[in-house]
Amino acid sequence: MIVLPPPEVVVDGLTLPECPRWRDGALYFSDIAAGRIYRLGADGKAELLYESQADFVGGLGFRQDGDLLAVLSKGRQLVRIGKDGPTAFADLSSLCRFVLNDMVVVGDRAYVSQPGFDIWAEEPHGMPPATDLIVVEANGRAKIAGSELMSPNGMAVSPDGGTLYVAESTAMRITAFALDPATGALSDRRVFGVLPDGGIPDGICLDSEGAVWAASPVAWTPTFYGAGRGVFRLVEGDEATHLVPVEKGRRALACAFGGADRRSLYVCTVPDFEGSAATSAGKGRIERVSLDFAGAGVP
Repeated sequence: MIVLPPPEVVVDGLTLPECPRWRDGALYFSDIAAGRIYRLGADGKAELLYESQADFVGGLGFRQDGDLLAVLSKGRQLVRIGKDGPTAFADLSSLCRFVLNDMVVVGDRAYVSQPGFDIWAEEPHGMPPATDLIVVEANGRAKIAGSELMSPNGMAVSPDGGTLYVAESTAMRITAFALDPATGALSDRRVFGVLPDGGIPDGICLDSEGAVWAASPVAWTPTFYGAGRGVFRLVEGDEATHLVPVEKGRRALACAFGGADRRSLYVCTVPDFEGSAATSAGKGRIERVSLDFAGAGVP
């Protein structure tokens, strides 16, 4: 495995940065526990776009008309943010028992993940049961897209719209589905790959060679439990080929390609933490490293 250069800090002072998305020359990201969404432009300044006083903001994705969809985690809803401001878009509480997490939007269809337990509880105990992946159509109607997933987390869709990749965090693997672009149906489930060193995947993205880049905040083996090593590049059916390491004492939560040529990898990081908590009281960061790989697909 090739160890690449570590990323450099481009934004700090965040609480729980996650869900980075590149769009029209800017990086959009959530600061989950602060309930905020930011846009990082070419001037290097993070502009506040949206703030919820009552909820955590998770996964992000853009509709074809440019409106931004965002996950309200504890309320189990999606909000639509357009030029006229935010409006309620979908209520997923009947399909989600605990909290929502991440999201990927392809066309006007959104796939929304849920961990299957309350990830915001102080100390969840035991392995959560398998849970469902939700799909929300362009009109806001929602249904179950896939079942029996182990804490589905970050997601990505191939450039042709024909494959959905899901990080199953508590199963410690990346799973792939055939995706029908016309109907949104998922089929032909398969294991794409497993992170090395007991790495647990969180946010993911794709490159133009068909590999998955997976941030790994946590690692577990029979003899070790602690911080993951950074962001791994996985080739299907093979071991990790590359690693973007993070600074000692930090953990990588999510990643996305951006920049004019999509050769910059943005990484969301927080300080090391204990238990389930990843909030960091102003020490969360957006970091960036230039690579020879180019991003592809969504996000």
